[in-house]
Amino acid sequence: MKQELLGKKVVVLGFGRSGQAATRLLLVSGAKVVVSDRRPREELPRALMSSFEAQGVLFDTGEHRPEVFEGADFVVVSPGVPPEVYAPAKERGIPVIGELELAYRFLDENKWTVAVTGTNGKTTTTAMITDILRLAGKRVFVGGNYGTPLSEFILAGQKADFVVLEVSSFQLETTETFAPQVGLLLNVTPDHLERYATFEDYVRAKMRLFLYQSPEDAAILPVDLPAGLADLLETRARRFTFGRGKEATAELVEGAFFLRLPGGDEERYSFAGFKPLGIHNRLNFVAAALAARLSGADPEAVRQAVRSFVGFSHRLEFIGCFGGVYFVNDSKATNVDATAKALEGLSGPIVLILGGKHKGASYRPLAPLIKEKVRLLILMGESRFLMAEDLRDLVPTKMVENLEEAVAVAISEAMPGDTVLLSPAAASFDQFENYQERGDIFRELVLSYAPQFLGEDNRTEMVTYH
Repeated sequence: MKQELLGKKVVVLGFGRSGQAATRLLLVSGAKVVVSDRRPREELPRALMSSFEAQGVLFDTGEHRPEVFEGADFVVVSPGVPPEVYAPAKERGIPVIGELELAYRFLDENKWTVAVTGTNGKTTTTAMITDILRLAGKRVFVGGNYGTPLSEFILAGQKADFVVLEVSSFQLETTETFAPQVGLLLNVTPDHLERYATFEDYVRAKMRLFLYQSPEDAAILPVDLPAGLADLLETRARRFTFGRGKEATAELVEGAFFLRLPGGDEERYSFAGFKPLGIHNRLNFVAAALAARLSGADPEAVRQAVRSFVGFSHRLEFIGCFGGVYFVNDSKATNVDATAKALEGLSGPIVLILGGKHKGASYRPLAPLIKEKVRLLILMGESRFLMAEDLRDLVPTKMVENLEEAVAVAISEAMPGDTVLLSPAAASFDQFENYQERGDIFRELVLSYAPQFLGEDNRTEMVTYH
């Protein structure tokens, strides 16, 4: 691949971490790079730009102009750049790939690749697989949409034998050869409908994970994937399933799970000592265990990971208990399905904080869970009026402008035995840089004010979940 890039003009769309990594990889391969970014020049990292410009990189900033594609041999697009930006390049017959596809073409063929996609749970499951493989003594690089771009692994000398990647639908849109030995689809529910014309288009993007796999590769899917969505799958890979029911390769049961691998005996694993909250995290772990075992991890590594995996901030993160009121940070729940899973995994009564930037989907699917488990609904941010329209008259509801007001209302209204849950079902970009900032501020507000108004408490773990 390196020889193919020598002297070629390549346009990199987007100068975030993915675009920066792609630019470095292209430079060491001898390509002539032009970077296009919609942000004005003064908002981009000055020192890095100067370094790249000294190596011959040209920058076109302030907007994405179609003229930038003139004379280009191909385009490398960052995941957040919408298709209409690079449509003029495609119309001219210029190949368009993403940073993931670019880096994959450099990947040593001896590296074993596991890739995880889905609407929810990608980051957690990617980390679970990584933990199991490392406990099995494997050298693992973990990255992709989660953390480090694959290009950085290539530039660092590929110092691992296993590559575990979280991949998004945006990244998969521009793949042409990407074919992991193990591909895992966790779930697929309506999301990013502001980008895709239909839900089926979104599903097709996810299914590209399996498109280029060989018959020796493994495709893992939910056992309960609806037939209409399963029909969109195109792959030559061996198919495996996870979920509830004996027909699943990896079956979740009460307090345990079974793996039934080809040519092997049935394996049983207990969930005793498993820390992450919610039934969905148990399903995630079942899928992760299947992916890891298919990748060569031993059963003992799976058993150790059950007890040692602790989860992440902003994903059903237990903050504390004050005056008998539990506080849980699920800021990572940026869509309706993620919030539904949080509600399913917690017992009531719940004081639920919803709201943020609308992503195009209806909030009505939350109605049955809200009626069953939520005592008070607090709606905040840009989407609060749409939410109020979809969820009207279900439970007592309060409307607030921002997160600080939401926490204040929650603390004043909460009663012993309640769980105050931030699970927004919306993006954070109306008022925050990202979901991490939203979750961090929620945690700070709770820890600052809850002890004052509700009192201290010695409990250090949740007791109200199942």
